[in-house]
Amino acid sequence: MIRVGHLHPRNTKTTTMPNKGIRINYWGLLFVPLLVLLLITAGPEVRARQDQGCADGLGQLSTRTGEALQGELDILSWNIQKASNTGWAEDLAQIAGGVQLAFIQEASLQADIPSAIPLPLVQAFAAGYTTDSQQTGVMTLSASSPSLHCNFTAWEPLLGTPKATSITEYPLQDRDDRLLAINLHAVNFTLGLENFQQQFGALADLLRRHEGPVILAGDLNTWSEKRQSLVDDFMREHGLGAVSFEPDLRTTAFGRALDHVYVRGLRATFAQVIPVTSSDHNPLRVRLAVQ
Repeated sequence: MIRVGHLHPRNTKTTTMPNKGIRINYWGLLFVPLLVLLLITAGPEVRARQDQGCADGLGQLSTRTGEALQGELDILSWNIQKASNTGWAEDLAQIAGGVQLAFIQEASLQADIPSAIPLPLVQAFAAGYTTDSQQTGVMTLSASSPSLHCNFTAWEPLLGTPKATSITEYPLQDRDDRLLAINLHAVNFTLGLENFQQQFGALADLLRRHEGPVILAGDLNTWSEKRQSLVDDFMREHGLGAVSFEPDLRTTAFGRALDHVYVRGLRATFAQVIPVTSSDHNPLRVRLAVQ
């Protein structure tokens, strides 16, 4: 990553315009457009790292008796904005009642988010942005233990910060196949689509090889037509359809919804967006029947 603030060219050539006292840095005038050109042509430095054992482990690991998810699946997806705003715990306790799966983005480990939900849920965490005092990422909470858990990591090319994806698999009651749950917080600050596309592309092998139902939910940062079209094409290629919301109160940027739930082998019987003031994203609550 290029850090503009740390570049100090030596032997900077300057001159003074007559009668104005204005000093012009010619090296700076040349450097700024050159830097912009490098950022555009070099492409973002994006690494969507896939745990090589993840796809190989699908449906292979044993499960314990009584660990299967049962009946219709009540799920929640919410970018909780690092649990940094007043009222987040009260809102979560109210909207998460009865959920079997919760997909939380910008989850802070220090906030102890699971303790706010009135049901005992199993935590699967994928680390993202981290500071000296706080570790955040995506957190999937479930009513049963996953038979598989692995994480993918992509990188914000302009900020150099990680964006996490958590992959979990769960047995389903009275079924031989299993549920694949993908909790994704998409790369946001980019000049193009390359790294955004790579983050989704890293999931392609999993989706091709998994034979059971799939939920992909999260803050997908689809704030442009090109981003949304890329996501739509990817989901269509792998047989996933979008859950629709009416009224659609999802958080938007540039007029486009950012948060989504996509499914395969499942049918939405209920879908609701719940307005809150404790985050800059409204949570999504969905009930899914296995087909």
